[in-house]
Amino acid sequence: MVFQSKSDYIFGAYSPCKWESDKGHVQDNTLSSFIFSQTHDQVYPLKSGYQSEAIYCRSGYGPTFGSSYSELSKSGHDIKICSNFTDGISYLGHSYEFNQQKNGNFDPYLFGQNKPQIKECEIYVDFGIK
Repeated sequence: MVFQSKSDYIFGAYSPCKWESDKGHVQDNTLSSFIFSQTHDQVYPLKSGYQSEAIYCRSGYGPTFGSSYSELSKSGHDIKICSNFTDGISYLGHSYEFNQQKNGNFDPYLFGQNKPQIKECEIYVDFGIK
């Protein structure tokens, strides 16, 4: 998935996991899931030990990567794009590597603003056809 925000930030994510409505957290045993920022020329791989939080599937949600909100850590989904593609949050650094996490605060780092406000989106699917 590749997104462009209204601030013209380009970011996205990849996971080999299957998206299924209302499955909750989906595990990536291959540790090949990642988030990226083309704007910042960075890739943020899934943290070792967080395989069970690669993606999050729930009806009414858009693309969501990383664990859900935790009172203990005061953070949540690394990326959550709501189904309207305007609202969402980013706590990059919770389940995916990022050394500048702002504990407990929404971070405009990926979006260029507090909410994603997606201007353009491209989704690529690997159907496994050889």
